[in-house]
Amino acid sequence: MINDFKSLFNQNSNIINNDLVIGLSGGSDSIFLLFYIKYLKEHFGFLGSVFPIIVDHGLRIESSNEALKTKQIAATLGYDSKIIKIKDRYSSGNLQNWARIRRRDILYNVAKKHSADIVLGHQYDDQIETIYMRLIKSSGFDGLIGIKEVTKWKEIKVLRPLLKIKKREILNFLTKKDIPYVTDKSNFDCKFERVKSRKTIKLLKENKFCNVEKKLDKLSTISKRLTKSLNKFENIWINENVIYYAHGSISIDLENFFLLFKRNGMFSSYQLGKLIKNVGGNDFLPRKLNLIKKLKDFFNGKINKFTINNVVIFKKLKCINLIRENRNIQFELKVFKNKIHFFDNRFLILSKFNGVLVSNNDYSNILNDFGYNELMSKSYRYISLTIPNLKTLEGKIIKPYLYIIDNKNINYNLKMKSDYDLIFIKGKI
Repeated sequence: MINDFKSLFNQNSNIINNDLVIGLSGGSDSIFLLFYIKYLKEHFGFLGSVFPIIVDHGLRIESSNEALKTKQIAATLGYDSKIIKIKDRYSSGNLQNWARIRRRDILYNVAKKHSADIVLGHQYDDQIETIYMRLIKSSGFDGLIGIKEVTKWKEIKVLRPLLKIKKREILNFLTKKDIPYVTDKSNFDCKFERVKSRKTIKLLKENKFCNVEKKLDKLSTISKRLTKSLNKFENIWINENVIYYAHGSISIDLENFFLLFKRNGMFSSYQLGKLIKNVGGNDFLPRKLNLIKKLKDFFNGKINKFTINNVVIFKKLKCINLIRENRNIQFELKVFKNKIHFFDNRFLILSKFNGVLVSNNDYSNILNDFGYNELMSKSYRYISLTIPNLKTLEGKIIKPYLYIIDNKNINYNLKMKSDYDLIFIKGKI
């Protein structure tokens, strides 16, 4: 068993080279992850600091005791973990999504404080369940890849090094090593989609579809290849047909997008949806069928303008133009000097001063960005209301210096170009 894991650790150890914040639930996967990191330290020379974080959601009576038990288990493996309780209380909506978002925010804030990566214990079975759930929901190729080994939450790298290890291997390993773990009863509650999917996959394996896991894993591999090819085409097409503006708007060549739409409405709406997501600062893409219907009316001349997902879309000068709608924007964000901040899920902020973001009623601060741009010049008053100024602790108002950064270039070593940089992020964050 150990020899098998040695080769696996050799495969994945290269993605772990920074200080780590570990999401520690106390379940078998996260406890095994602790052992994994311990093994890297002892056998692969990993020298980074490790910060195991136990998030107590407070959703079940036993959650506090489970958090303490998890802390004790971590201590036996040589880790000093920290328990953080979620302050607000669940009221309505998707319970697991509510918990996931708050857990993510806690881990993100700790990682940001320590300039660390986040490492999570998702394993092979989680991957198979994810692909199955997305397949049932008719996800696109990008979704059918499943869980990715390396992703980013804003500037924080998120690592999932256990995706090739099966659940039964983890359980057998912990049993052999006599390492305890916490069992969350919600993992057996069929009201949750993942639990239902897990049971369905088990039934499929027990009947005529014993190779269902291999098929889903192969689907992930094929989807990854297709997505890589589509991304190459997309990057070429965007470079030739899309213009990004530092104030957060986008223009698209109307004729070439129309040709793309005629060839494949689903694919073209997906590409436009990602640009809409970028401009609107949304967490999700617009609904494809709704966007396709809007585009049909748009190209048939029934409408010249429409709004979707906080983005105004209109024709002008042979372009399709996307600008941020002037609503649902949360100002009053506290900014600390020499720290990375994010605004409206589309701008990165760097500042030499502590202060707070305030709405802007002075339109002159972005006139230079528009220059002789006829496409956006008539909208500059509207757009300026979506661009925040910085109010320092002394009450001074600082106008932003606007420019663009690719999301792939976001890191801890960004250099400030002015007293207050407001940087439009090209691509999702």
